[in-house]
Order: sequence, then structure tokens, then C-alpha cells
Amino acid sequence: MTPDPLALASRSGLPEDLRFLLGSIPRPDWHAHPNFGPLTRFYLDRHAMFRELSDLMAADLRARLDGADGRGRHHGRFLSLAGLFLRELHTHHMVEDHHYFPALMRLEARLGRGFAILERDHAALDARLHGFAADVRALAAAPPGDQRAARAMLAGIEALAPLIARHLDDEEEIVIPLMLDRGEAALGV
Repeated sequence: MTPDPLALASRSGLPEDLRFLLGSIPRPDWHAHPNFGPLTRFYLDRHAMFRELSDLMAADLRARLDGADGRGRHHGRFLSLAGLFLRELHTHHMVEDHHYFPALMRLEARLGRGFAILERDHAALDARLHGFAADVRALAAAPPGDQRAARAMLAGIEALAPLIARHLDDEEEIVIPLMLDRGEAALGV
């Protein structure tokens, strides 16, 4: 069986036919666009937060593995960041699947396949996030000096982070140009 080239783990970006709005509203122009408003900023800020949390969690685990975490400061912060990451990402995907994506699809039917790809991403990420949560619980339960759990957790983040980044980049290339093209008020959410 041939792997799906549009699956999250397989693709390197969206097909060109789903990026038609991006051609007229490229990423460098987003913040200066006249329709760039609080909802668009909020959306991009949430995505930036997920990227930053991934980086911070990996840095905390590396500090633990490098022995730079003598008092466990990074361990405690890691557990807090991981909880925040899981809760906020789950909530973000739920809001998108049930509110934003349906509203955006009504605005531009040609992007229906793109939103279907993003929803499949959410399902693929959800499965990975369950494993990530299990790794977090294992790390929390491990003795303070147990590096095996920290190494497993770091490997989990390093496997998950590129998938999250790919998904966020592709989602932004569909959602943000559409929001800018039609205006935030057109969403009706």
C-alpha cells in the first residue's frame, strides 16, 4: 500500500491548489494587511505558543540529561509546560474542528479538501498526544535521577515537534489568508 503523500508524517507542505489565497496574501504581508485584527493575531499567537512550548520542554529535558538540573527546577517546569501544552493544544483543536473550520469552509468551498487534511492532522496528532501524555506520566512517576524516562520523553518531543510545526505552518497557510481576504467579521464566530 502506497503511503498517503498528504498525511501529516509524509508531506512537506500543502499542494499548490490549496495555497491560492497565499499567493495573493503572502506570509510577510499578513501583519500589515488591513483585515489583520485581534482574532488573526490571537490565532497566530496561539500557534507561536505551541512552537515555543515544544522548544522549552525539549530544553528543560536536555538540561536534565546534561546534569544542569541539580535542584530539579527544570523537571518541575517541564511537567507544568507539558500539562499546559496538552490542555491548550487539545482545546485549540476542538475549537477549530467545531467552530473555525466549519465557518471558514462556508466562506470558501474550494478549501474543503484543505480543511479535511487539517482535520486528519488533528486525528493523527491526537493519537501521538496520547503517547506523549503517557510519557509525561512516566517521567513524573520516575525517580529524580532516572535519565531513561527523560531520554524517552525527549525522543517523544523530538518526534512530535516537527509534526506540530508542519501542521501549524500548513494550517496558517490556509486559515490566515482566508481570514484576511474575507475579514474576521465574516466568520461569525
